[in-house]
Amino acid sequence: MIARKIALLGSGAMGSRMGARLLDAGQTLTVWNRTPEKTQHLVAAGARTAATPAEAASGADTVIAMVRDDQASREVW
Repeated sequence: MIARKIALLGSGAMGSRMGARLLDAGQTLTVWNRTPEKTQHLVAAGARTAATPAEAASGADTVIAMVRDDQASREVW
């Protein structure tokens, strides 16, 4: 498997599990969440944290947004 630089925007119930699987697979992961404390378990597992969605996406090969609803998606993008 080729390691990719992946940005994960949103680390709620689905995003946190997805992030953990990506890290387990050896991917380079940068995470962002509106509530920064919710990224700490992924950071402890090897992810890098970003202060903004744009910072997370900068240099990423793939950006995954796993946010709550349309309004949250509009705010992210």
